[in-house]
Amino acid sequence: MSRISGGELVGFIHHYGYIGLTAILILGIVGLPLPDETILTAVGYFVYKGSLLYFPSLFFGILGGLLGITLSYALGVFIGRPLVVRYGRYIHITEKLLIRVEQYFEKYGAVTLFGGFFIPGVRHVTAIVAGLSGIPYGKFAFPSYLGVCVWVTVFITLGRFAGPQIAGITGRLTMTEAAWILAVMALSGFLGLILVKTMVNRQKS
Repeated sequence: MSRISGGELVGFIHHYGYIGLTAILILGIVGLPLPDETILTAVGYFVYKGSLLYFPSLFFGILGGLLGITLSYALGVFIGRPLVVRYGRYIHITEKLLIRVEQYFEKYGAVTLFGGFFIPGVRHVTAIVAGLSGIPYGKFAFPSYLGVCVWVTVFITLGRFAGPQIAGITGRLTMTEAAWILAVMALSGFLGLILVKTMVNRQKS
C-alpha cells in the first residue's frame, strides 16, 4: 500500500475541516499508514493561523481517535487472531508486531494502552491486541480513551503554540520534520514522567 504524503492529508483537512480530521484519525488509528503526528501538529498550526478553532479541533480530533481505537478493539474481539494475522499486512499489522505489543502488555499492563499512542506503528495495534487477549472493555476503555485525549491534546496544542516557530522553520524543514521534532519532545516528557514515577515508587517500597 502506497503511503499518502503528509502534505496531501493536510490539504484534505484544510478543505474538509473538522470532519476530514475525524475521518483521517479513524483510518490512521485503525492501521492505514498515515502520519498522525504530522496531521495533528498541522491542525494546531491551522489553529494558530486562524483557519480552525482550538476547542472544535480538540473535540473532533478526540472523537476520531476514540472511534478509531474502539473499532480496533472490536476487530480484535470479533475477528480473532487468525484473520488479523492473515489480513493485517494490508494495514501494516504483522505477527511480529503483535507479539511485540503482547510482550509490552505482559511487562507494562494498562500503561501500554496509554503510552502506545506516543509510539508510531504501535498505537493502532494495542487495541487489537487488547481485544485478542480478552481484556474486558471496561479495563480497556479508561487507559485507552485517556491516551487518546492526551495524545490529541498534546500535538494540537504543540502545533498551536509552536505556530510562530513552525512558520519560521518551514522554509528549511518540512511539516513532517517539524512534527517529529515536537513528537520527540512530547515523548521525552512522557518517558521522563514514567521514570520519575518509577523512582518514587521504588523509594516507597
